[in-house]
Amino acid sequence: MPKATLMIRFKRPTDSSWQRKPAAIGSTGRVRSGYAVFKDRETGQAREEHVGERYTFDIRIEDGATRYEAAGSNGVEALARLTRVLARLKAQRASEALGLVVMDPEKQQKKRVRLRDSFDDYIQDAEKRGASEAREQAILVRNDFLRAVSVVYVDEVTRDRILDFDQHLRSRRQSDRTVFNKRQRLQSMLRWAGVDPGIFPPKPRFEKKLPTIYTPEQLAGLFAIATPHQRTVCSLMLKLGLRDQEVQFAEFADVIWHESVFRVQSKPHFHFRVKDCEERDIPIPTDFLEELKAWRQQHPDQNLIVPTSTGKPNCRLLPMVKRMAKKAGCNPCWGGGYFRLPPTSSMAGFGLPDQRNLNVLPLRT
Repeated sequence: MPKATLMIRFKRPTDSSWQRKPAAIGSTGRVRSGYAVFKDRETGQAREEHVGERYTFDIRIEDGATRYEAAGSNGVEALARLTRVLARLKAQRASEALGLVVMDPEKQQKKRVRLRDSFDDYIQDAEKRGASEAREQAILVRNDFLRAVSVVYVDEVTRDRILDFDQHLRSRRQSDRTVFNKRQRLQSMLRWAGVDPGIFPPKPRFEKKLPTIYTPEQLAGLFAIATPHQRTVCSLMLKLGLRDQEVQFAEFADVIWHESVFRVQSKPHFHFRVKDCEERDIPIPTDFLEELKAWRQQHPDQNLIVPTSTGKPNCRLLPMVKRMAKKAGCNPCWGGGYFRLPPTSSMAGFGLPDQRNLNVLPLRT
């Protein structure tokens, strides 16, 4: 038979841990604050004893399993809470006697899965799989969604909540492509959480824009204002066609000097993987190979080609290139994209081979 008992949880100055004992009830039916009931193990006689000033009240509930509910530190309020619990248990017994199925709201509340916990599990799984890009995107989407939409539990996610998230992103003037990408990641995280995909609205649409085409004169202006470090960054992007992270983690050890080849490969020590897990070799133009040799001689103590001032991978290369383009009057596309030479233009003056796949300066990952 389910029963409930008011307990006092206390810790004396001489005790190393907290204890629970039945709370002492006076002859008037009131709780004696700070007093607990102790039983003598040998005689079985009960005695009341003051336990000090560090205590709170708990309600011990035994209904097949033993659990405790916090009842605060005020004796009157704790006793009132005990009365409510006893009434609930009595009603539960009466309902069960009639063959009714009784659902305890507090138990069901504890069984509900918090959305943040599920998102955190998704992020942890991506980290274990080595999917660093998926992990970073998931962290951004988790923070944006929980901040924009008042959802605590997984079962509270609805179609309207997802549409509210899209609207929130647009209100922050994020591009249609960004809204699409974040929605796509959100739906992957919600599937992980067990949300029915049938409630997902159609994904937002976006226009696939053509890259901004720059003339050789405009690129010459960009390189004219560049520092040696910035010039090396831009050359790695433009002359080798490297992506942003490939430049961040590019090392002198990746250069096969006698073959004039740059090898794009994963870097386990930086937790970096090549996109699509596909390594590749890129021929290095002769003039840029000489620049790399000179750059290495100027920086003999570093392995990364373009690190930060502290020798770590530089994750702010794209903003740097965009600032350079703006300063050079190139009107950069700040929402992402590429700067590219016209396919028919001459590559002379940049030391570039006549290969269209190498004439792109990426401004996004």
